[in-house]
Amino acid sequence: MTFSTLRRAPIDNPLRQSGARLARLAVPVLIGGVLLQLVLKLAAAPLFVDFLAMWTGGHLAATHPLQIYDPSIVDHAQAWLLGPAAHDRPFPYPPDSLLVFQPLGALPFWPAAVIWMGGTIAAFCLVVAGLQPRYRGLVLTLTLLAPGAIWATLSGQCVFLTGALAIAGIAQLERRPVLAGVLLGAAAAFKPTVLLMAPAALIGGRHWLSLIVSGFSGLAFVVLSALIWGPGLWLTWFAYAPRYLAAITANPAYVTAIVAPAGLAARLGLSGSSLLIWRLAFAGAGCLAAVLVFRRSRALWPRLTALFGASLIATPYAMNYETTLLLPGAVLALLNVWGARARGFAFAAYWALAFAGLPVVGPLAVFLYFALALACGRADETERPQGAVEVEPAVA
Repeated sequence: MTFSTLRRAPIDNPLRQSGARLARLAVPVLIGGVLLQLVLKLAAAPLFVDFLAMWTGGHLAATHPLQIYDPSIVDHAQAWLLGPAAHDRPFPYPPDSLLVFQPLGALPFWPAAVIWMGGTIAAFCLVVAGLQPRYRGLVLTLTLLAPGAIWATLSGQCVFLTGALAIAGIAQLERRPVLAGVLLGAAAAFKPTVLLMAPAALIGGRHWLSLIVSGFSGLAFVVLSALIWGPGLWLTWFAYAPRYLAAITANPAYVTAIVAPAGLAARLGLSGSSLLIWRLAFAGAGCLAAVLVFRRSRALWPRLTALFGASLIATPYAMNYETTLLLPGAVLALLNVWGARARGFAFAAYWALAFAGLPVVGPLAVFLYFALALACGRADETERPQGAVEVEPAVA
């Protein structure tokens, strides 16, 4: 092998082990946070309380599908567990989510909840562990013990399912574009708000085949659900969605858990044209960020950060547990960036994201995370040797 060939050979990151040592410093603090959240969350509400609304929607869909978007009926159907607290817990998901929730709704609640959380967390772990096989235990620990992920687990949220589908899709864009499109389309069909900027990202990265396949994949779920429950259910959902958003952003109990920038808008009391301008400005910023990152980088952690971060910026409604989607990218950054400055920014960004999973401080912590992630990316560009590469993800 000639000297010129050696210079052109990809350079792996010999500093990854030091990044892993730095990451392990967070584990004891995270464990303490888990214990605190267990006490606070379970004292406030029953275990898997958010899944109760999903299960109730699936249960009603078997006999009265048009009632699942009637908040009073859904609240009444949850009174068996919540009693007087059975209010303001509607079923907001699109009709194609019933492809999952109706089979679960046919089971008793507690077995359905265990199957739901066990299956979705297992899928999420399988995908996330494959992103950095050498440090899979550390990646899973830093992801699953963060406050947002713990909150999602105790609540019974769907973020693990959408995360597994979307992260696997991004990881497969280069090698299996058709599979990537199917996975991204399925994730967007299930919960479109967390993947609002997926089309912009795919256009920015020139992933045309994945873009087309994802569109047809999402459309297939819509058509299938319309064939089963009727197209009228979709019309009902489209009419209900704005009312649901208005009700959530007007409820102080939920506003504390809404993250940036929707959370700041709710706290500032924005409405009418000022709220529209606010949303358009952040949607434009998110779209631009997604396009630029996917055009400039093939590395996984910037792409995960850009896709979910841009969608979080653009969506009019996102709760603190949805910061779980950003956690794998934050951990990968800590393990894959080059140089002390970039690793320092990555470590600080991870902790900002951890705080973003907490109520009240979430919106400001999210903005801080984005600033630190941007600084990390710029530092990594200057410190990364020419020809250096990330280890390819091993997601099957």
